[in-house]
Formats: sequence, structure tokens, C-alpha cells
Amino acid sequence: MRRREFITVIAGAAACPLASRAQAPHRRYRVGALGAGSPPTPELPTWAALAHGLSELGYVEGKNLTLEARFAAGDLDRLPLLAAELAAMNVDVIVVIGPAPMRAAKSAAQGIPIVMVAGSSDPVAEGLIASFARPSGNITGLTYAVSSERFGKQLEILKEAIGSFSRVAVLWDADPELFRRSWAPALEAAARQLEFQIEAPFLVRKLDDFESAFTAMAERQVEAVVVTASSIIYENRERVAEIALQRRLPTMAAFREFPASGILMSYGPNLPSIFRRAAAFIDKIVKGTPPGDIPVEQPTKYDLVINLRTAKALGLTIPGTVIARADEVIE
Repeated sequence: MRRREFITVIAGAAACPLASRAQAPHRRYRVGALGAGSPPTPELPTWAALAHGLSELGYVEGKNLTLEARFAAGDLDRLPLLAAELAAMNVDVIVVIGPAPMRAAKSAAQGIPIVMVAGSSDPVAEGLIASFARPSGNITGLTYAVSSERFGKQLEILKEAIGSFSRVAVLWDADPELFRRSWAPALEAAARQLEFQIEAPFLVRKLDDFESAFTAMAERQVEAVVVTASSIIYENRERVAEIALQRRLPTMAAFREFPASGILMSYGPNLPSIFRRAAAFIDKIVKGTPPGDIPVEQPTKYDLVINLRTAKALGLTIPGTVIARADEVIE
């Protein structure tokens, strides 16, 4: 996606009252954006949040900000080329959305600051940063760490919501090695504590893979699904919800956009708040702070969202104790 198409996403931020903004910088900065999914639309909450975050700090497209955005539209093989395009423009900073583009951005933009937005679940183990407190190098931003506690909470809520089950599948759309190295140990630790068996990963790399992945789950007699969200799955979450309902499989995801698209529930960080916070990282970098000196942040608030329409379609009655804890209930 080229800059002209991206302007419509940011334009709404320009309508914010001037009094609510910080004093605008005098220089015009060039900010790149790299994503694996489809080009954003103005109504997409995540991009609207980033736009408003930039606006509040005084950045206005066409005045002191130029945005160069590249989105792979699900074709992950294009990411290295798109990252190289941004690097060749000598942008001041590249915002990398999600984990799939991180490797391409790191390789192509070694001398350019990178702000990751939910860009890695284990950035230290992946070699992206030296530590959360002092990343070093050219990468900083916001992420959420893989942990048995987080997975345990997701599985615990799922068990309380739907009753007893023993086999849980993981629908996966990122690097299989990343799953083996960091996700599998944390998932298995949580599963052992709750006496579940993890069946994983069921890999999807393109739209045609979803049906076969769920067929493979049926062959393994899974009773519930945990969904990851790197790029392909997030972009096709309505399709995931459709197949999961057809297969009568309760499904748990990390982000509220999934139950909004029809899956049963989500427990995880709020993506729009992460995008909004990313604006502060951009601001610090363009004002001269080295990215390696800016601590990487993790979300502190996690939301539980339940889709009761989906529960009814699955023949489930969600206990009132679970519903009472939800931050949002879709009826």
C-alpha cells in the first residue's frame, strides 16, 4: 500500500482540536509502516488509535509527518522486498505490526530505528533485543511475553466456560520454530497444571489451509482450540469463526477482535491501546532518543470478551461467574 492510500487512516486524527495536541515539531518526519496483513481502513480501531496517538503528540500528515506504509496482504514472501523498500527511503523510523514482518524488518533496516507493535512474544529469546529494560540495538516497542501464567488463564477460563475437556488444539500461523522454542514449553506447563493435553501446532500459511487444519484437529479428537494471531489468522478471523462453529469447537483467542468476528471468547491485551502507545515511542525516537535506550513495554491490562451468540450456537451455557468477569459480552 502506498502513502496516498494510507492518508485516509490518519486523516481523522487531523480533525482533533488543536488545544488537545502537544506542540507540533517543526521538522517533517518520515515514518514507515510494515504489516503482513491487508492495508488498514479508517474504521480499523488499531490504526485509528495510532493516528490519534500521533495527533495528540502534534504530528499531522502533510504538515510535519509523511507516512510510507507497506502491507503484504497475506503474501508473507513479499515482506523482505517491502522492508527493503522502506529502508531505501531512509525513513526516520519503521513501525512493524505483528511478529511476521519482524525478521524482514530487522534484516533490511539494520541502521533504522524500529518500533514493534505486538511484534514478538519473546523478543529476548528471538534475539531482537538484549533485555526489556535496555533493548540495545535498533529495536524497541511493545509486545506481550509468552508465559505459562497467560496460557493458564486462557485455558482456565475456557474450562470454566465450557466444562470438562482434555485435548486442546493450537491453530498457528507463524514460524514453527518459534512455536517449538517458546510457545510449546509455556503451553505445556499450563496444560499439565490443568490436566489438559496440547495438540499442536496446526499450521496455516494461506487461506486454503484452514479447512485442512480443522480436519486434522478432528482426526486428533480435539475438544477446544486456542488461536494465535500473527497475520493470516488475524486477517481471516471470520473464516476461523465460521469453521470452528461448523466443527462445534469452542475457541479462545488473545484479542477482542476475534469474538467480535464470531469466535467464542478472547483473553488478552487490548490491541488499540498498544497501537496508541506506539505513538509515544515514535515521538521519543524522532526527538533523538536511541531506540536501544527505550525500554520495551508489555501490556498491564488484559480483557476478557465473550460472544454469547456463538455460545448459544454451540449449545453452551456460559456460567454467570464467567460472564460477570467479562469486560465485554456480545449478545
